[in-house]
Amino acid sequence: MIEMKRICHLIFRLLFLLDGGVWSLRNLSISVPRAVLSGEGQSAVLRCSYDLEGAMLYSIRWYRAETEFYRFVPREMPPTMVFSLPGTSVDLAQSDHQQVRIVNLNRRLSGDYQCEVTADAPLFHTDIRTAPLTVVDPPFRAPRLSVSRASYARGDVIQANCSVDEAYPAPNITWILDDHKIAESVSWRSSDMDFKEREAFSRLELTVHEAEHYKVGLTYTSSNLNRAYQDHYIYDREENEDKEVVRYTMVPPPTGQFTLGCVATIFDIYARKSDLINIKEDTPHPASVTGEDSSGAVSTHSAVLTSLCASAALLHAL
Repeated sequence: MIEMKRICHLIFRLLFLLDGGVWSLRNLSISVPRAVLSGEGQSAVLRCSYDLEGAMLYSIRWYRAETEFYRFVPREMPPTMVFSLPGTSVDLAQSDHQQVRIVNLNRRLSGDYQCEVTADAPLFHTDIRTAPLTVVDPPFRAPRLSVSRASYARGDVIQANCSVDEAYPAPNITWILDDHKIAESVSWRSSDMDFKEREAFSRLELTVHEAEHYKVGLTYTSSNLNRAYQDHYIYDREENEDKEVVRYTMVPPPTGQFTLGCVATIFDIYARKSDLINIKEDTPHPASVTGEDSSGAVSTHSAVLTSLCASAALLHAL
């Protein structure tokens, strides 16, 4: 029905403009929150702005998935009319010719919302705009983080799992290393008519290399991991056979220990962090005055000094 209105509207507009008329409805725009929380008392305010160029307003109609739920007609008494949406209601005290407020939202009200504006006689110009709204059911608990070991030796691989309870839509998972974001797993998005809650899960393999000359950073991500954060780390992608693991390489920090965590997020309205896990080195390597590993440049310097001393002793004997 709405598609037919749009076609008729476009045909009428074209004929009117060809006839030299003036268009009286301009600059129609819609403002809808991208996401809101579900629950008793939760609300969303949808706004419509427009310019009638001096013409009178005939009506404003709001639709959710092409089903009308609110109408404002100034010539009628009362000017407002409400059509029920299952599980929610319209706050008439805060709804008028520019906005509508809906309260007590549930996730099945997610979808496309449309605002249709019609100018008054004689032309009844009509235009419509659409914007998506997602009603979020967040997880009940914080993400749960587990690691294969809480201590490491250089060259070890630490495996970590982050899991999040069912939610709608499924949360994204961000990995945190010493307060730095290193990668984000973006969860699968359901279709508009699929309101099923889903869990989220991400697995990390963290390799602690021996020396500074190793390249550190993100070496492989799964196919649905589309964000990487670059701060003081260097990232490199490598296609591999395992497409469900995030691999990250690092060198030990000067203290020999670091913290690992994960954060579950849904749009910009929900974020919750797991408990942080401290991971320590089994036997920290003491740093030399040169800043190199004790088994590296220091050993080389010692060998050179020993050779020089032996040469000096031989010359003295001669």
